[in-house]
Amino acid sequence: MSHDSSYKKFFSRADMVESLVRDFISEDLADELDFTTLEPMPTVFQKHGQTERRGDLIWRLQWRDDSPCLLAILLEFQSTIDKKMLCRLLEYATLFLEQTLDDEKSKGLTLPQILPIVLYNGAKPWSAPCVYGELSERERLAYERGIWDFKYHLIDIRHLEESLVDKAKGVSAWIFRFERAANVQEMERLWRVMFRALKNPAYENLRQEIIMWLETCVLPVRKISGAKIVIERLKEEETMTVVTAEMEDWTLPYINQGIKQGRAEGRLEGKLEGERIGELKGELKERTKVILKMLAEGFEDTLIAKLVNIPLSEVQKFRLQI
Repeated sequence: MSHDSSYKKFFSRADMVESLVRDFISEDLADELDFTTLEPMPTVFQKHGQTERRGDLIWRLQWRDDSPCLLAILLEFQSTIDKKMLCRLLEYATLFLEQTLDDEKSKGLTLPQILPIVLYNGAKPWSAPCVYGELSERERLAYERGIWDFKYHLIDIRHLEESLVDKAKGVSAWIFRFERAANVQEMERLWRVMFRALKNPAYENLRQEIIMWLETCVLPVRKISGAKIVIERLKEEETMTVVTAEMEDWTLPYINQGIKQGRAEGRLEGKLEGERIGELKGELKERTKVILKMLAEGFEDTLIAKLVNIPLSEVQKFRLQI
């Protein structure tokens, strides 16, 4: 999976788009927009036999005040610096507006306002101009077509201010935090914090997509040592945690009940062997029953180890008994 395709998946979610605008463009602007009306728009443009032009993502949405004018968010994803990005976005914006005028469904509507955003994750700071006025004299002469002002919003992920990323509350910030992580230890820590923040089942697909993106895009490019090990840990933890959340309504009470029964049996044996020794033996006996039962039910070894709080190697020994 490529960087672009990963980001297209991430930002095909309304909550990711809202988070991006709210946390990294303007909270005031986000408050004025109705993100429940987000509508994906075509990103392939071809007019009068010209060469096909293809953007990354375009979203259209309404303002909260029911204004007849819509807003179009043009998202471009970059892992390298493109000196012509300003011209590219200007071309996409123009083609999109022409397409809107040609669309029968848009007849009578006011042309949408355009919000161009570039997400860049390269190692070097972005150096291409973001504002039309920053072009060199030669470039202004070459591209000038009566245009007086045009700019795009740059989000240079690896070089954002730390405080801006820290205070961001939306889901898009988690992608940026992983991009900025210095080592696998930091990525593992981020994963656990993120999992607690995004434990809602609605985020399960997103978490899995993040793991795939880390495995195929981030870690290979960054050449961080221990990458393969950390990915296996994240996959294991994802499986364990998701299954636990789905099954804890009956699994954990079952385990707790079994342990209590074991302790009760232990107290009876304690009359002969001493209460404490008997209690421990009874608890161990019942825990063994629970483990064997879970193995028979098809539970994963890693999940059993976590729920029963024993080493994985011990669970694997029990599996050899069945």
